[in-house]
Amino acid sequence: MALIGTLMMPAAATGAATDDPPARLAAGNAHTCVLDGGGRAFCWGYNYQGQLGHSGTANRARPIAVRTHAGVVLAQIAAGDGHTCGLAKNGRAYCWGDGRLGQLGHGGVADQRIPAAVKGPAFTRITAGDDHTCGLGGDGRAYCWGSGEYGQTGTGDLAGRPAPVAVKGPAFTQVSAGGVHTCGLARDGRAYCWGNGVYGQLGDGGAANRPAPVAVRGPVFSALAAGRYHTCGLGRDGTAYCWGEGTSGELGDGGAMTRSRPVAVRSPAGVRFTTLAAGSGHTCGLAGDRRTYCWGEGGSGELGYGGRERRLTPVAVKGPAFSQLSAGDSHTCGLAGPRAYCWGEGQYGKLGDGNVAYRTVPVAVAPAKG
Repeated sequence: MALIGTLMMPAAATGAATDDPPARLAAGNAHTCVLDGGGRAFCWGYNYQGQLGHSGTANRARPIAVRTHAGVVLAQIAAGDGHTCGLAKNGRAYCWGDGRLGQLGHGGVADQRIPAAVKGPAFTRITAGDDHTCGLGGDGRAYCWGSGEYGQTGTGDLAGRPAPVAVKGPAFTQVSAGGVHTCGLARDGRAYCWGNGVYGQLGDGGAANRPAPVAVRGPVFSALAAGRYHTCGLGRDGTAYCWGEGTSGELGDGGAMTRSRPVAVRSPAGVRFTTLAAGSGHTCGLAGDRRTYCWGEGGSGELGYGGRERRLTPVAVKGPAFSQLSAGDSHTCGLAGPRAYCWGEGQYGKLGDGNVAYRTVPVAVAPAKG
């Protein structure tokens, strides 16, 4: 059923705490998805592996409805490289798209062009990396599935998992999957990371891969955001910290160095963040002044300030006040009231505005079809 006018999504209050509303917007590698107010999923962009979930493989430059099972109402959406996952209100997870490494969690390694049920427990949150997926169980344990090549599933080995397995770590209140690593926030505010660590993105002071969680050598956090090769955390005072790959300025500390421990983002005077989103080579955050700031790689316009230069410290996005953000590979999207906006690289139609042009400032996502 087509939506009339704009994509209608309820506005969500921002907040740094782990009781933030579930993500209703997800920017993947080359595709983007959103949930409307009725729990229906819509996706757009690259679709070779079926990550748009409508049974075909054609790319789409504007939203198209995901063919969810009858009666399934989604509460959260997550997008990886070639796959997408949704979390239903009853805690059941569904995934679709590229399944060759087990990242769909249905017990096999076949692609799925429409959602397939994950063979696992009920989840309260779900997150997707490049080729792996993780969920937070109601028992506070983290579960991961898919590629384990670098230890990103946290099982203590490098084996792939076609269905959810428990992470060998403490109870978590949040879990965030990066490109080939994962991080979790424990109840005491300590952060733990596992998987690929060659750029220091695990934050333990080294550059080794870790197949099980290791503690981040930093302050206590209220939220985490894992990007492709870097990670960021939100301090309880609103200060943002980042670590890992920094050559594009994605750490926001004013330099372009890789860091194996958290460093404070050099925010504008008086700015305190409430939400962070980490992408491939850039990072964005919502601030208490209701403005959005981005930093890092800007060559595709993904920083949203109107130019295409990288920025080593946060720069204000030229757009409306957003309630949620999601950073992908060379593009960023946000929710402002009932509307979705995207900016950056438009290849494959991943900005959802009906064409494939680059956009250096936010543009509204086109009305959905299907």
